[in-house]
Amino acid sequence: MGSGQTEQWAWPDFGEPELVERLLLPEPDFHELWLNMMGQVPPREYSAEVFATGTGYPWPRPDGSYVLSEGEGKLLADLEPEARAALVEEFTGPESGRTPMLAIGSNGSPEGLWRKFGHFEDPADRTLLAVAGQIHDFDIGATAELALYGALPATIFPSPGTRASAMAVWLTDAQLTQLAWAEIPYWIGRLDARFEFEPAVAETGWSGFDRALVFVNRFGAFGPEGHPLALAAVRAEGRTVPALGQVELLALAAELTYGAGVGPEELVRRAFEHPERTGPEVTTVMRSNSIPFESDAWTPFPG
Repeated sequence: MGSGQTEQWAWPDFGEPELVERLLLPEPDFHELWLNMMGQVPPREYSAEVFATGTGYPWPRPDGSYVLSEGEGKLLADLEPEARAALVEEFTGPESGRTPMLAIGSNGSPEGLWRKFGHFEDPADRTLLAVAGQIHDFDIGATAELALYGALPATIFPSPGTRASAMAVWLTDAQLTQLAWAEIPYWIGRLDARFEFEPAVAETGWSGFDRALVFVNRFGAFGPEGHPLALAAVRAEGRTVPALGQVELLALAAELTYGAGVGPEELVRRAFEHPERTGPEVTTVMRSNSIPFESDAWTPFPG
């Protein structure tokens, strides 16, 4: 059996000129757009629940491969090997019309994906296959960006010898377009790197693939000490840099921006209650503490 990918690579056709224009913005124009957007975010109510939700990023996902079906992640490990192989073929074969993408953060969460896809009328656009596995020679770190929900989300960075846990998802054009609109501070492009499927899928004959789409944060990885900081919530083998939890990362961002007297809770409170000031202030400081993404294995859209 095959590797779960077709021989010919085809870039997705987003079909929306405004989206494509934003994806192709040069860095100075994007940063101006981002600061303008931060200045227009309305105040929101802060609570302990808000902080708990943000620091729970990248949020729960099944412990293994699954099919997203009507909001639930149904584990492939609960199926017989023949049924698993049939599902992989159904979602990854050329007849599926789907494009593989690496989900490195919250896009691996069934709950998060359902919030983005549950409104679609076509059942195919509400469903997807997510295969657990490891990306070779890359790690998953915190971005040099404070997201609106109060966390430093995920981005990849080169790390020879590391194998980081991630999900591979196969998306319809409608699903890809939805994600591209939602992932504002990210580039989208193709990563030519080995993704090794978990044993429950590999034993059916589908071992992995060597290229897929992935979102890479435009602000780079958070690196106040000159190297990226990995996300402790993401498991990895052969990790070469420190891994921090969200509270620790927010504490660092708060101290860098406002000094030792401001902690992680106060940072998120300010981001919710005074976004027009906090967003630009944090963005300015984080940009000077970032590690830009560079890799010969990366081809930005549209290639």
